[in-house]
Amino acid sequence: MAARRLSQVRPALASARRCASVSAPRSPTMAASSDSSASLSLVPAAQAELAVVVDADPGADAGADAALLAAVLGRNRATANRLQPLLGAPLLASPWLARLARVSFLGTLDLHPHSREASTRLDHSLGVAALGLQVGAELELSTVDLRLLVAACLLHDIGHYPLSHAAEPGFARALGVAHHGVSEWIVRGNGAIPAGQSLRPAIERAGLDPELLWAVIVGQAAPPYAALSSLLLAPINLDTLDGIRRTARSFGRRGLRLPPALFARSGDELVLEPAAIPALDRFWALKDRMYGEVINLPSNIVCEAELSRVVAERFDRAVFGRFAGFDDAALGSLAAAAARQAGLLAGADDRFHFAGRRVSGEDLPRVRKRYFVDRRVEPGAAGLSRADWALRYRHGRQLVYVTQQHAATQLALPGLSWEVDEVADAWVAPPGAEGPEI
Repeated sequence: MAARRLSQVRPALASARRCASVSAPRSPTMAASSDSSASLSLVPAAQAELAVVVDADPGADAGADAALLAAVLGRNRATANRLQPLLGAPLLASPWLARLARVSFLGTLDLHPHSREASTRLDHSLGVAALGLQVGAELELSTVDLRLLVAACLLHDIGHYPLSHAAEPGFARALGVAHHGVSEWIVRGNGAIPAGQSLRPAIERAGLDPELLWAVIVGQAAPPYAALSSLLLAPINLDTLDGIRRTARSFGRRGLRLPPALFARSGDELVLEPAAIPALDRFWALKDRMYGEVINLPSNIVCEAELSRVVAERFDRAVFGRFAGFDDAALGSLAAAAARQAGLLAGADDRFHFAGRRVSGEDLPRVRKRYFVDRRVEPGAAGLSRADWALRYRHGRQLVYVTQQHAATQLALPGLSWEVDEVADAWVAPPGAEGPEI
């Protein structure tokens, strides 16, 4: 089974793109395998750690999964070389991280003809961990706090379903839990994931407290650890700093180079460095563009809705007994069919239109977000205080409907009546209307 994962992670998706006469992107799980020498020392440790998969799946091959993990770590070698002594092989070579190497970061968006460079959830998690290492040095964190922060960065997305956000509404309906809930089970060993197969033993062997680690990930940690949570959950956070720039690279958009120092301490308070504010303003503008130009591509919204509908009908909670082997390959043919039907493979976004009201019963509701900088909120001499981050870096929300273009030609374009963040609860989004938070 692991051999299938290694060579056929997304066979139906690549085949679907070929059928549309579009060159399939090089599979992110296979890319740069020749550049993995820095991580090959992990293979023996990974084979031992991945033995738990063999217990759960008699067809699994721990060696193949270890080689896949080494390939992804290899193309993130600078980060991997620092993570191994900091967190140890048992955590870094776990079957759960190997699984993230088989889950696409942007899901079905990888099938759009404008997609240029696909990556995986593991690539993203390592990118966030790299930022955690950088910020830990900036803030001069203790070794204890640094290990906690970097582990939280590495594991924050550990429970993502196959194809990441693409089919999550369907999985949530069918299984009763979104990926954050699955992540909790994997980290804490307290849910439908069998405790013996969870990450809890490996986390404890790494000298970390799974309960405190999870509290940092979800923002429930008490001081002095609350500041670590802010680095993952505040409006300017390490997760989004990697995710938005990764999305831009994936679609060949002009990215953004971050300054060498982003955060600082002012007494006990976490602040944004004054010199980093111009770059962070540009980042916020990039986030707005990525939501408008990529994440809310109409053909992908339609594709995700159809895929979620099928997923809700075909999967049940039995998947949690084999979740370490539950990856993109499980949805390959379903995603390919949904992508063809929605016109995603051809990039047929002009078939659809965003309307300000429902035109027909088949229209799909979508909450569109816009991101803007309120420059009236200025940093002080020490930087922008944590309380002011959400005041400078703002967003608005608008409920629109994805409708067929022929119906929308009779309507005016949706207006710019945006609900700004502080009054966003004035209306409730219909089920499934909230898009992903990259």
